[in-house]
Amino acid sequence: MASPSRRLLIDSRHSTVSTIPKNVAIYPATAVTNQGLLKHRISLQGFLRSLVKPVSAASSGFEADLGDDESLIRVKNAKIAVESEDDEKIQVRVDVNEEDTKTVFEKVLTNLAKSAPPVPGFRREKGGKTSKVPKDFLLQILGEDRVTNFVIREIVTSTLADYVKKENLAVKDNKISTTQTADELKSSFVPGTEFGFNATLELEKSKTEATT
Repeated sequence: MASPSRRLLIDSRHSTVSTIPKNVAIYPATAVTNQGLLKHRISLQGFLRSLVKPVSAASSGFEADLGDDESLIRVKNAKIAVESEDDEKIQVRVDVNEEDTKTVFEKVLTNLAKSAPPVPGFRREKGGKTSKVPKDFLLQILGEDRVTNFVIREIVTSTLADYVKKENLAVKDNKISTTQTADELKSSFVPGTEFGFNATLELEKSKTEATT
């Protein structure tokens, strides 16, 4: 008879019996089936879509909303240079270094891991705040393209929101657009490498100009 401190695992294909230490967790069979993983992949992708605000890839470029900047991940060392400026718009060039692209990418995945639906076969730490799902596995389930788009949105919106606040600018409808399209930005982004983009800020007319 097996020791009460150990459990039996029977492999019916080979008619063998194996013992598993008591401190090793055994998860339900559905946790490792393709169907089970597919269901949770769909659930996680839906969760990701619910987090990402709609961002349009207009003909003039990638368009984002600067309205809600309090929840954004801050980019500490972005370099922003004004390329041209007039009364109606400002065109800028934004460059982000290797450290910041890596930091934002990792923070996005960490935030997703904290609040994403449970994944079969993985447990959360005590308190349920941080999931133990490996980041590369989480990235695979969520879809690298979706996560990359989310990271780019964070970088574009955060850097320009900080610039607008610092320069005390009134941007029309709180929206900005990049010169590059969403696909161009995505193809040029790699975590841990430099990333740059050009953007246009359309300015609100002053009250004096609006009444003349």
